[in-house]
Formats: sequence, C-alpha cells, structure tokens
Amino acid sequence: MLKYSTYRSIYKETPRVDPIENRFSSVRMISSLFMTKAFRQANLIKVLMILMLVVSGFTVVGNVFASSIAQVKHQEKIVVVERGDTLWSIALKNKPSDMRTVVYIEGIKQYSGLENSSIQAGDILSLPIY
Repeated sequence: MLKYSTYRSIYKETPRVDPIENRFSSVRMISSLFMTKAFRQANLIKVLMILMLVVSGFTVVGNVFASSIAQVKHQEKIVVVERGDTLWSIALKNKPSDMRTVVYIEGIKQYSGLENSSIQAGDILSLPIY
C-alpha cells in the first residue's frame, strides 16, 4: 500500500459541511447583506414602495368585493301583487337601471322569503332598495 500518492480526481470534490454550520453561515450572509449602507439607503425606498403597493392592492380588492354588499341600504319597498303580475314584470318596474333583472328577482325572493318564483294576486312582496 502506498503511503503517499499523486492521484488527483478529475471530479470536483465537494467539501462536507455540517448542516448546522451551513445554516448559520447563510444567516450571516443574509444579515451582512441587510446591514450594508447601499441596501439600507438605495433599496429601502424600493422595498417600502413595493410594500405600500401590496397593501393598497389588498385594500382596493377588499373594497371591490365589499361594495356589492355595502350597496344594500336595508330598506325595502312593499308591493301587493296584482292579477297578471310576475316576478319578472315587478322586477322590471322597480329595479335600478344598471342591475340585471335576474339578480333583482333573487333579491326579491330573498327579502320576501320566497322559496320559488310562484306568486299569486294579493301576495305582499318586499322589494330591496339599492
């Protein structure tokens, strides 16, 4: 057996690193990045702007989804069903101009506690006011 050898591998040898030491070295590297003056001065403004955009984006999205619920004023109009009336005709007369008739009919059914679309003359309906 040879005591000394001149053998060199053609493959790169990766040094074995203790996982705990490797974890701490990456923490040191990241903390040194954040502690440089260049990062603190130049990139701090960029990071704050991105953070502000993200927060305002969530605010806008929240307002968009909340606005459909906030439109209802919890007021209602009482209508007595006459002969020949249908939910469709009642909805066409009373719905806002920018609302689909089908959506308003669902609101009428919900406010009036109707399980289906059948109504009869003399029924009292509660119409939502948007």
